[in-house]
Amino acid sequence: MKPLIALLFACVTNLLYAQSKILYYRNAPEGTFSPTIPKTDLASDVGTWMKIMEESHVELYHAISKEQLTKRAGQLLAALPDDVQRTDAVFTISRLAALLNEGHIGLATDPVVDSLYTWTADRFPYFLREINDTGAVIEYDLSKSATKLPRGSTILSINGQTVKDLYQKYSAFFGGLPEWRKVSVKDSFRKLLFMDNIKSPFSIVAKDGSDTLRFSVAGYTRKDADSIGRALSAVIVRPQPFELKFLQGNVAMILFNDMDGSYREKFAAFLDSSFNLIAAKKVKGLIIDLRNNGGGDSGLGDLLISYFTGKPYRNVSAVKIRISRHGREMAKLYGQTYSFDSAMDGTVYEHKVKELTRPVKRSNRFTGKTAVLIGPQTFSSANMLTNTIKDYHLAKIFGEPTAEPGNDFGEVFSFMLPKTGIIARGATKMFVRANGNDKDFSGIQPDVLVRDEYGETDKPKEAAISWVLNK
Repeated sequence: MKPLIALLFACVTNLLYAQSKILYYRNAPEGTFSPTIPKTDLASDVGTWMKIMEESHVELYHAISKEQLTKRAGQLLAALPDDVQRTDAVFTISRLAALLNEGHIGLATDPVVDSLYTWTADRFPYFLREINDTGAVIEYDLSKSATKLPRGSTILSINGQTVKDLYQKYSAFFGGLPEWRKVSVKDSFRKLLFMDNIKSPFSIVAKDGSDTLRFSVAGYTRKDADSIGRALSAVIVRPQPFELKFLQGNVAMILFNDMDGSYREKFAAFLDSSFNLIAAKKVKGLIIDLRNNGGGDSGLGDLLISYFTGKPYRNVSAVKIRISRHGREMAKLYGQTYSFDSAMDGTVYEHKVKELTRPVKRSNRFTGKTAVLIGPQTFSSANMLTNTIKDYHLAKIFGEPTAEPGNDFGEVFSFMLPKTGIIARGATKMFVRANGNDKDFSGIQPDVLVRDEYGETDKPKEAAISWVLNK
């Protein structure tokens, strides 16, 4: 084993993972590092992965049958050599997980690969605004190249491979709705290039307006990361978790970007003071922007609802939980009490929500027209809030569909596979959408579809303003 790689493996992986809450985690014995994994070990872990998923998941085969998944696993393994590159092993588990079609599960990881990426990779020097099957749209150019790509320009190919082909390949590693796969690939793009052996220097073909640009650019190193971070912090305005603004036409707008439970008291105070001010200004309409809200504590959504409606509602119609030994082990890992110790493993507990929530009475409640903005990055508890508003008609929704279905699998946990050390993710709960339709796995649809084109005009916001002002 090369000394550098041995050091990385022995020290860095423990630093990265030992403190994490990973079920069945183990430190690899010293000296066992290899850039490849025997296919027999990977095949064994594929079987273990499927067993753990079946035992812990409420409805594992909602998107694919067991027979189809087993067949696909056999096909993927048959195509691999006897000694499998670690990255290909990670991709194999990820491809199988993606077939379950769930956004929360995400990309599998490997401690060795992650350590090498963290400490040795020259990273792709662009932050992306979005990526799709035609190109990668630039948000920030972090390169030292003489050829700079302005915001909004599009990379068409990297090292001779089209972004269209790369996107099609990488999107197969993620489950969930198409819009969520785009977000997932965008956020993981630099790491995916490294794992796919597409490395610095990067040969770029890009489009800037009508101009086609061809050039080579070096990646940025770990040493560069600190200076890049400082440069980005100078130009990126990090959004507040919540903020009140007043727009043209005397329209109030609340930007609700974060539902972290630690903000509960602060958010309650913010809402009370904001709606006092909204009442004093006698605004003509209210817009709530959830487009950048990735979720957190759904109780913050209940607080918000009480300030713009008194209509009864429910956030979910039911919660289903698979009872398993893995749930018991997770409770131990977190130092918690497992609530279903007397229940038989394999059974599904279902809590049906029959009573509606009645919003707390507010003297400063806004009773005028309320619009809500949503998009593909409205996720988790923010998606649940959107579903509540949609199914109970609490406000008018503008924007693009969310990238997560109203029926959502959650209570996600990570677990390590015994032979390969690959870390996968599972889920033990299913949250059934507010209207009770547990077969609808589409995203939350806006009442008024307005695409955000990232131009100078915020089209969803403008459409909402027009509606509240009756234009």
